[in-house]
Amino acid sequence: MKKLNIILVLLLAAITTIGQNSVDVLRYSQFYNGGTARYMSMGGAFAALGADFSTLSSNPAGIAIYKKSEFTFTPAIYFSKSASNTNNFEGRGNKDNLNINNFGLVMVQNMNEDNDGWKSFQFGVGLNRRNNFNREVNIVNHNHFSSLISDYQDQSYGLYPSDLDAFSTDLAWKTFLFNDTIRVNSGALAYTSALNKGGAKQTERILQWGSVNEMVFALGGSYNDQFYIGGSIGFPRSRYFEQLQHTEIDDADTIVGFKSFTMNRYLETKGSGVNFKFGMIFRPTDILRFGLAFESPTWYSMSDYYYNDMKQIYENGQSATAKSPNGNFDYGLTTPMKLNGSIAVIIDKMMIVSTEAEYINYASGYLNSRVYNFSNENMDVENKYQSAFNVKGGFEIRMSPFAFRLGTAYYGNPYQSGVNQSHKLQLSGGIGYRDGNFFIDMAYVYSKSSENYYMYDPIFVDASLINYNDHQILMTFGMKL
Repeated sequence: MKKLNIILVLLLAAITTIGQNSVDVLRYSQFYNGGTARYMSMGGAFAALGADFSTLSSNPAGIAIYKKSEFTFTPAIYFSKSASNTNNFEGRGNKDNLNINNFGLVMVQNMNEDNDGWKSFQFGVGLNRRNNFNREVNIVNHNHFSSLISDYQDQSYGLYPSDLDAFSTDLAWKTFLFNDTIRVNSGALAYTSALNKGGAKQTERILQWGSVNEMVFALGGSYNDQFYIGGSIGFPRSRYFEQLQHTEIDDADTIVGFKSFTMNRYLETKGSGVNFKFGMIFRPTDILRFGLAFESPTWYSMSDYYYNDMKQIYENGQSATAKSPNGNFDYGLTTPMKLNGSIAVIIDKMMIVSTEAEYINYASGYLNSRVYNFSNENMDVENKYQSAFNVKGGFEIRMSPFAFRLGTAYYGNPYQSGVNQSHKLQLSGGIGYRDGNFFIDMAYVYSKSSENYYMYDPIFVDASLINYNDHQILMTFGMKL
């Protein structure tokens, strides 16, 4: 029984410190454009157009537009750049990634063209990338008022050393960043800091990598080449890795006996899920198409592996180190559902103008587990996030055998007013070439976003404004079968 109680205490401490929290819910709820180069170059505004494998992950009715079987393969290069500003101190980060953005196969069974009714049926299977986590952030700050240890002091107030958190405050205690325990007037225990109230140069490096790739299976059908329906089942597979290094250095030599300390945090999250999508496209005339689609929540099974370590270096060159236990935790995560409405205009197969809007309520995502009640974390999701619209637009003009494309996408801010600002803007363009049954498409996508980030509790530290500028180059190789 004693051993079981110790395990439960460590488990709850790990959940509290490392967190499965609102950040995780948002991370896996946000899906950005991903798929073929044609789809990306037109801002992802394909929900009413169809006949592109990417639509199997947005409006699966798009598969019913296909007249011939097709195979596509899309490699991509991703360049992420970040710039942070904290009290006018700047930091920059860069991260590159080569990946497969899409591969897919669509098979078409045409029916009797002379009869009214069902003209064709389609089956598709393949993969679309729905999010990319590759990023590096570097933050610099000169803080004369607080330290990460100030936050740890606040967390540890009233606790005995034996009750400190194994993944944070206990590491500070074991590396003597907490010097002593004292009793305040209330009789409660409190801790003094080796850094007093700060005065150190602070740096933080956050290295992230991973992705969400969705394996999708879809069925569709065309009724009188006027009404198109489709459904798909998606199996997203998520991989997220994060290495965070927080360092504080007494570069001005004003803190007696102290030179620096570093806290390292490692997190590895793996997950798999399932979702369902249903959609329709209505073509009242040859030039006009309307689309409507629904995507169910994604039900994820997630697994976290994590640990922290800390090291203090004294002025005399000696050091003290400590490492947390290795943490493992399995849990469930459910993302919000999505609704999508779209419209497209096709003029003489020479020009296309398309747009779509997607609604998502980020506050409806939640965490669950058999061994832990996520009520506080789920309440934080409700209080922090809001509903948002993602709006996309695309344009294509064809000058056989070439096609030229432009697109844009705006992803709405998921945060409630006063919490944060984190909308995202994408601008894109591309060119395509078709020769008989073979085609090749190229696309360039520029993405811009920003967020406010706190190295630790906002009570003790100012926000860091982080601007992200991402660049993506894609090339799709395709063949009609």
